[in-house]
Amino acid sequence: MNNQNIKASIICCLYNEVDLIDSNLVNFINKIKISKLNLEIIVIDNNSNDGTRKKLKRLKEKRLFKNITYIFNNANLGKGGSIKKACKIAVGKYCCVFDVDEYLVKDLFNGIRKITARNFDFLVGSRVHERNKYIYKSNYYGVRFLTFLINFFYNTTLTDSAGAIKIFDKKKYNQTFIKTSGFDFEFELICKFAKKNFTIGEFYTSYTPRTFAEGKKLVAWKDGSKILAVILKNIL
Repeated sequence: MNNQNIKASIICCLYNEVDLIDSNLVNFINKIKISKLNLEIIVIDNNSNDGTRKKLKRLKEKRLFKNITYIFNNANLGKGGSIKKACKIAVGKYCCVFDVDEYLVKDLFNGIRKITARNFDFLVGSRVHERNKYIYKSNYYGVRFLTFLINFFYNTTLTDSAGAIKIFDKKKYNQTFIKTSGFDFEFELICKFAKKNFTIGEFYTSYTPRTFAEGKKLVAWKDGSKILAVILKNIL
């Protein structure tokens, strides 16, 4: 891998996602491979126990893409903990958090093009527009409330602070100490980027949400309370 030319490092965190590997993940890798954006992929398994780990090791042996790294955690570090671990080895100018379960690769490409063309420090893929449907209304209204608080306290203009495509400048990230390691990690990152007056923007993304039966893991009241605490703690 020629590290000098890597535009962005795409971080895919997986935990008990055995059913997504042969479909979503392989399709994602193939689309990255044929793109002209010069990217790297970091796939990180968060100590899965459903066969995900074994399937990923088989996929690694197939060498589908030269610019791909697999990380296998020996303990569950939380989504944020996995992202932090991946960022330490990422070689791209930008780090991109991308969930292969509910989002489209074409939207990721659009975000990468936008952040490089317009010099944003952080871009969030917003799901809040009329084409997208939400299965769980509590999640939707919770996100709108948390986003309102971030806009109010941190002088941002976001519509969806929880969008699961997030792209940020790695050098700026390295200047920012993040304490959290769960789903609240990405919210703390937004708040601290905003406090440093780094530029934050959005781009629209398509969104096909999963049910909890299909593997959705974020729980509105439980994770939302942690996110609320992070927003309020970082105001001062």
